[in-house]
Amino acid sequence: MTPFYFNMLMFMAMLVAPMALATQHVVGDNDGWSNPRYPEFYAEWASLHTFNVGDTLFFNFTKEAHDVAEVPQEAYDQCHTQGAKVIIKSAGAVKLTSCGAHHYISTRKGDCETHQKVALYVQPSSV
Repeated sequence: MTPFYFNMLMFMAMLVAPMALATQHVVGDNDGWSNPRYPEFYAEWASLHTFNVGDTLFFNFTKEAHDVAEVPQEAYDQCHTQGAKVIIKSAGAVKLTSCGAHHYISTRKGDCETHQKVALYVQPSSV
């Protein structure tokens, strides 16, 4: 293998490696995104995972049963859904593109109040 091809191969590997390390997290694992079995369910779920920039959150739910909105912490704490921008209306993924705290709620009537919400902290990419 000539040095040019070897260098090109190494360059391509460096470009692909960060993408290969990204993780898709299914929110709630087997329970998916639904009214939780107990109030601390999603907090416990988040505590068992490490989230990095580049990862995705997959919210698995039946269309029109729930939704997903990313909201500020105050709206999360108070279940304030008015004006919240819904980002997922049926099962789908959110790519984590920035470090820091992220807060997600379902804006459907009564969902957030029954603790269908998750807060997590995203770390810089592990690469």
